[in-house]
Amino acid sequence: MGEAIDGKELWRQVPPEEKLELLSKAHTAGVLSMLGLILCGATLAVGLRQEWFLWGPLIASPLVFQVAAGRKWRQVRPRVMLEYLAARSAARRFAFTAKAKDLSLKLMFRGYVSEVFDDDAVQEKLEASISANKESAVWIALFGDAVVLISERAGGATAEFAQPLTEKLGIQVRNPESAKSAYTAGKEVILSYHSRLMGHRRVRVTSRYPAAMVVFEKGIAQQMKEAQKRRADEEALVALPESSSSDEY
Repeated sequence: MGEAIDGKELWRQVPPEEKLELLSKAHTAGVLSMLGLILCGATLAVGLRQEWFLWGPLIASPLVFQVAAGRKWRQVRPRVMLEYLAARSAARRFAFTAKAKDLSLKLMFRGYVSEVFDDDAVQEKLEASISANKESAVWIALFGDAVVLISERAGGATAEFAQPLTEKLGIQVRNPESAKSAYTAGKEVILSYHSRLMGHRRVRVTSRYPAAMVVFEKGIAQQMKEAQKRRADEEALVALPESSSSDEY
């Protein structure tokens, strides 16, 4: 059986900053509708020389604002929830492929990712420049023991970065020089990973939501500690029967 969809839980996964953007769009639609009504009323009042054409829209403008803003809100909110639902499903699939055991989603938001090359990696920089793939829009998902960055392509979702939260994963935070607080826009999180097959890889993660970046920075550090602690406890439980059996003889 498939996983039941909890609308309230899904809506809580949307960052507050994105919710404010949606609310701003709804209010903008309401203001434009209200101004359009007042403009039409003023035009009719001047053309027909009837004052009530002006006073009528002015009196009705608060109601028009609420109706237009509510209609816009009912349009954008379900669409965003469906986008997050699809992104969450794809991110979980890639987290499972990355051998993640804890697939509980801790954080998800929109951002951007780009490759970070070493100074001597001239060929890789040239290839990235030619392919015009310096920065890609991605969904940033943090699970209990994995971090996944997925992009939307014509053929479906693609994993730009999917790694478990182990000691092989490195994290570095870069704040802009002019930053006066941790919530200043321009924060960068550098994720690095080394393996025998892929070698050493580094990606730069950014977002237009600075508060979500702060939560991501602190959340990934906390989840790494918890994931390492769980692995240590599991290894201790596995080694326990061997040690107890050896004590018997």
